[in-house]
Amino acid sequence: MERKNVLVLGCGIGGLAAANILADKLKGKASITVIDRKRYFQFPPSYPWLMIGKRTRDQVQKDLGVLSGKGINVVNEEITSIDPVRKTVKTAVSEYTGDFLIISLGTQYNPDAVSGFSEYAHHIYDLESAASFRDAVAGFDHGSVAIGISRLPFKCPAAPYEVAFLLDDYFSRKGIRENIQINFYTPEPNPVPSVGPEIADKVLKLLGSRGINYHPRLKLKEVKKNNLVFESGETMDYDLLFSVPPHAAPEPVVKAGMTDSSGWIPVNVKTLETRFPEVFAIEDVASIPTPRGYVPYLPKAGVFAHGQAKVVANNIANAIAGSGKMRDWDGEGACFLETGHGKSAFMKGKFLEEPRPLIDFREPGSIWHVQKVAFEKYWMRHWF
Repeated sequence: MERKNVLVLGCGIGGLAAANILADKLKGKASITVIDRKRYFQFPPSYPWLMIGKRTRDQVQKDLGVLSGKGINVVNEEITSIDPVRKTVKTAVSEYTGDFLIISLGTQYNPDAVSGFSEYAHHIYDLESAASFRDAVAGFDHGSVAIGISRLPFKCPAAPYEVAFLLDDYFSRKGIRENIQINFYTPEPNPVPSVGPEIADKVLKLLGSRGINYHPRLKLKEVKKNNLVFESGETMDYDLLFSVPPHAAPEPVVKAGMTDSSGWIPVNVKTLETRFPEVFAIEDVASIPTPRGYVPYLPKAGVFAHGQAKVVANNIANAIAGSGKMRDWDGEGACFLETGHGKSAFMKGKFLEEPRPLIDFREPGSIWHVQKVAFEKYWMRHWF
């Protein structure tokens, strides 16, 4: 039997899980190649902790080179183009062809979409930016902090809210919270709208209990030094600014004509296959409508990437082996909302359920914080 080739484009949460599962199921029966410009896997859920000095760089990243010991070929090259018909991928230095493609390239950040963003705003959506914000936070002892979301959609809907809660905790522990005003702005109508109005109200009350001022329905137009300008004409002063950068689909998938009017890659909801046979899109780059959901599209989150990776890897492995049970993705996911003071809330849901998503919210407690730490340790150990 001809040896098949599987190309995994991107090695974030989805790509890493998919490559590992394929290697384990196929055990040398296929060639598995991961292409990622970075040498290291980095774990974004830990960036809020890095922001306040509770994690170091080494604790939130792992060298991808160790995957070769599992029979996974790792190529550290920049992807420049994708031909989904021929299943060919070009990088800055070479060309690769697969029998199956798994596109898990995540998102591309476009700070220049908002005037002044690159010059004045901090964020934690990549490791370097998280480290830079950590240094800014460490040197801040009075004034106003603006925390917000510049554009929708963005990945990890809970992250900016975690930033607000953790900064409140951090400044409280330093004994300077009374010297600092925290304002939260967002184009969303309420906090974390994907989980529904009842849970949003709980998060809103939690923000209020921490003295964090919430400003919904504000879309960022321009960032000036110490001042934000919104499309409504409203303004907000700040001394330290955190803002989620505008997100977009990576340029290679856009140029390949794989995206639709949503700006992302449409997929079969159950199999994650694109309109191109044996080409799959998982993770943040995929566009999944939620006709009965609280928001039009499924949120971009690592938990969904993990679940999608398991389904796609299982089905590709079975197709190559010619045996095994095919699986459908069910839209289930869970996440932690770190609230500081050694506590975390926990949310779990079936986001594609009819007639409405079924969401369970657990109030902040130390048990959920402990479980979030355990989840982090599992991820940084299990796949390597």
